[in-house]
Amino acid sequence: MKVLVVEDEPLLAMLLEESLVELGHEVVGSAATVDQAFATLDEGEVDFALLDFSLADETNAAPVAARLRGEAIPFVYLTGHRSLPLGDDIPMAPMLAKPFTLDQLDDALRDRRFAA
Repeated sequence: MKVLVVEDEPLLAMLLEESLVELGHEVVGSAATVDQAFATLDEGEVDFALLDFSLADETNAAPVAARLRGEAIPFVYLTGHRSLPLGDDIPMAPMLAKPFTLDQLDDALRDRRFAA
């Protein structure tokens, strides 16, 4: 599966990428900002996305989530929070709470309930 990683912490992004490769997936891009995520989506095929909900500069991944939803690309929010401030402008999606295990990540990627 071709996976987009949206994570603004470089070390966490690297760990996610390594975990995805270990699980047999291809990382098609790693983005730290909404604009970088959009550029990756513009470049090619993405089958699934992992979105850190809270990004740097007090922004969030809601615009990326909205685009993924519009393109029917399944995604999961990654967050250290217990809940997300979901509203009309934030698409609902499953959430994977940090820290999570490799098995939990694998389950999220395989679980069809996580589909768009």
